[in-house]
This record gives sequence, C-alpha cells and structure tokens, in this order.
Amino acid sequence: MDNFNQVIDQIGFGSMHLYATITLGLLQMLTIHETMGMGIIGPASVCDLRINQVQLASLTAAGFLGIISSSYFWGYITDKKGRRWTLLRTITVSNVCSIVSMFMVNFSGFFVMRFITGIFVAAPSFVAATYLSEFCSQRILARTLTHMYMFTGFAMLYCPAWAALFLSTKFMEFEVEVAGSLSLRPWRILGCLNILPGVIAFFLLLSLPESPKFLFNIGDTDKGLAAMERICHKNTGKPLSAEQIQSLRIYQSVASARFKRKKSEYNFLRSMIDDAMPLFRKPFLGLFMAACLVMFILAPRIRRANGLGLWYTAMRNRYNMRQGNIKGMSFCRVLFFPEMRPLMETEKDFEPVCNDAFKGFNDSFILGVVYIILYNICWLSLFCVPRKVMFVVSMLISSLCGFLLIFVKDRWVQLFSLVFFLAIPGAVVSLLGGALCLFVPTHLRGKALCISLMWCRCGAALGSILTGSGFHNNCEISLIAIAVLPLIAVGTEGYLPM
Repeated sequence: MDNFNQVIDQIGFGSMHLYATITLGLLQMLTIHETMGMGIIGPASVCDLRINQVQLASLTAAGFLGIISSSYFWGYITDKKGRRWTLLRTITVSNVCSIVSMFMVNFSGFFVMRFITGIFVAAPSFVAATYLSEFCSQRILARTLTHMYMFTGFAMLYCPAWAALFLSTKFMEFEVEVAGSLSLRPWRILGCLNILPGVIAFFLLLSLPESPKFLFNIGDTDKGLAAMERICHKNTGKPLSAEQIQSLRIYQSVASARFKRKKSEYNFLRSMIDDAMPLFRKPFLGLFMAACLVMFILAPRIRRANGLGLWYTAMRNRYNMRQGNIKGMSFCRVLFFPEMRPLMETEKDFEPVCNDAFKGFNDSFILGVVYIILYNICWLSLFCVPRKVMFVVSMLISSLCGFLLIFVKDRWVQLFSLVFFLAIPGAVVSLLGGALCLFVPTHLRGKALCISLMWCRCGAALGSILTGSGFHNNCEISLIAIAVLPLIAVGTEGYLPM
C-alpha cells in the first residue's frame, strides 16, 4: 500500500465520501437519463416528429454515437486538466444541449442535438467513477463505487415515475402551439426534467475539491494537501497529522517523478495517442483488452448501457397493450404474433408508427427496484466473495434467464427473466469498472475507463440499432444470440483485472 492509500485509509470513510458519492451518483443518473430516457421519449415523439421505425432506432443510438466519438478526448482531457474541471464544463453544456434538443421540430434536428448532447454527457459517464475512486483507499474503493452505480436503479425509477405522470395520465394530455410547427407536448417537458439530477449535481460539485490524487500526480503539492486537509477535517473533525503530511509529501515526490507533464513538440492528436500507449503494453495489455471485450459483448443487453435494455420500456408497453388472451404464449409470440394488428403492420412510413400511447410503467419500476437490490447484494458480497466468483455466477444466471425467456409461458416468469437478463450484467460491469480503477495508475485511469466504456457504448449502439430494426422479425434467434454472450464473457475470466 502506497503512502497516499495509507493516509486515506487512516482518515476512513466519512461525510466527505458520502457527499461525493451522492454528487457523483446524481451524475450517473444524468448519464442514464440522457441515454436510457430516449427509450421513453423516442416512442412518445413519433407523431410530432413524423419518424418511422428505422429513424426511431437511429434516434435512440444518437447519444451513443456522440459518447463513442468523444469518449477518448474527454479521457485525455480529464487526465490533463483534472476531474472536477472537466465535469463542471461538460455538465453545463450537456444540460443546455439536452433542453434545446427537446424543442426540435423534425428528425434531423432532434438527431443532431441528441448527438451533441451525447458528446458532452460522455465525460460524466466515466469521469464520475474516476473522480470518486481517487477519494478512496483500495480497501473501500470497490464498495464505494458500487454505491455510486446504485444510482442507476434510482434513475430507472425516476424516468418512469415522471413518464407515468406525463405520458399515461389523461389530465396531462395537452398541446400548446408555440411557434410555427413547434408545439409544446408532455414528452418535451419530460425530456427537460431528465436534466434535473445534473443541475443539482453541478451545484453540489462546486463544494467538492479537485481529486487530491490527481493534484499530487501533477506536482501541485499545496492544492493536494489542501484537498486532503479538507477531506480529513470533514471526516474526522481534525487536521492532518505531521506524519500524514510527511507521507503525502513522499507520495507526491514519487508520483510526480513517475508522471511528468510533457511540453509536446508534436501535434495534439499524436500526444493523445502516445498518452494511451502504456495501456496497450505490459503489464496492462492482457487485462485491459479482456475488460474491453467483456464490456463490448455484454453491452447489447445491459439496461444502463442501453442496447436491448433501451427497448425494455417500449417492449413491456407493447406487451401490456396486447389484446386478447395471452395465456400459454411465449414472450416473442405475445410481442409479435400477427393477431396484434395495430402493432404488427409493416412500419415503412409514418402512419403505422404513429402510436405514442403508453400503458403504465409498472414493469419499469420493477426493473429499477431489482437494480437497487442487485447493487446492494454486490456491495455485501464484496465483503466475503471474490469478484471473479461473483462474475462467473452472475454470468451463468443471466444466460439462464435469457434462455428461459424464449420458452416460458407464465407472464411473471417472463417479466423477471427479462429483468434479471438485463440487470445482472449491469451490476457486473460496475464491478469491472471498479476493478479497473484499482488496476490502472492515476495518470492513466481516466483514459482506461473511457476506452473500456467506449467499447461498451459501441456494443450498446449496435445492440440498440439491431434490436430496433430487426428484433421483430427474428425474436427467438436474437434472444438466443444475446443469451450466449455471457457464456463468452465467462471465457475471459482468467484475464480480467478482478
């Protein structure tokens, strides 16, 4: 254990850690709202924006495309300029772009603004974990990050709660002409409410110091000591001892010698590439590539990454709107059997798609509650169960749920099979993110998380497009293919940094 970890371990978990966990958990909610929220807002906007099924699938993937295209840039910036510095600026711009996107009047404008929103929301999606990890000792890091990621479950309660008010209650049905073809409808207000956690997090973030570990690594001893002094005072009510200050100075001298900022003699792009090269050399190469592979292959069915999961609300809404007797029918038959004519017509133009009705969000609430329970189970398991064991068992259970979804006929078994099929990989990916924070040194941590999550978003975007455009034609085959993915992930277990 290095000197920094010794000191932060002596300070212990306290009010500053709790404050940081809540603040950065709200940023995790913002990320989920701006991606997963499109699974609700997209179908609700089809009539106003006159979009077909393929355009809807593209729209849900727009945020991911923005995240993918900008992730490494923000990883580079956060390792150069600081975690807090990056978060404050990207939160502000993403919130503004998100509001603007809600007042677009056509598909092209909406797509472009969701793409730009994705560019800036990319930073909070991984910088939050990087930032929080540098307030923690190795002993409490994984458990603290698990609680931050638990806000994913709160996000999955927040979105359907507001949606239930604005989209499935008659007294909230309204249409106000604003200007030209722009009319104010409930889905636009709902989209604006998605940024509320980000606005709160912005103001809470103003009271947090920059990451002390980052400050020590760039050689800013005075600010690093001031940040640690503040953490110690908030947690213990006492200042740092002389021995602790000396330990931190020793850590700073070693860390800054290992990581020296270079005045680049070549261009910015070359500098970005060179800074990431250590991740693709020993001792990081094998473990880092395995982590990226697992992120990619699990992403098409993770609710918070929003591959198949992004369509969860729309699928359950479609399931619940099924007319007639569904007893004895499989999940795919309930969704796509030809008797369901209002939803089964060929969706080549606007008219068949223009159904923006929602029939309740109870199933979405169930998913959110399950997420919160799973994260707490993970947190408790971290005290006594090796992470690799948790990973293997979780993947096997998740795969079993996917196969059950193809054959079972009971409505409740179908619901919970789908819920666990989507939720378990989300908790596992969070564990993997925490393991990466332990495995990768501070000056590479932002880039490592952003690259791994970039692969996760690539898989999510691919999964979202394939699900939206082709799932109705090949439901059973698609489920089998996605259910096999956890078994492939299990094969990488020996290479993972867990």
